[in-house]
Amino acid sequence: MSKVIDFPRKATADKQTETLMMTLITECQKLGINTANKDFLFDMAWVKKFVQATVDNQNNLANDLCRLTRAQGEPPCRE
Repeated sequence: MSKVIDFPRKATADKQTETLMMTLITECQKLGINTANKDFLFDMAWVKKFVQATVDNQNNLANDLCRLTRAQGEPPCRE
């Protein structure tokens, strides 16, 4: 299989998430937070999941975390 399907909105969302996470980590370092600490890395994995859900939602992409965290009665994520 040599054909690859391009998903430009997903690529854009991934780039936005990457940029936001790098900015967040840089700011943590400026504040003196040890970003090499294994607990920090574990905690930031959760932060990345929520940032990705937010960015996906803003780019009209389906994200299970977004769907699962919505309170009942709130408008659903755009899917």
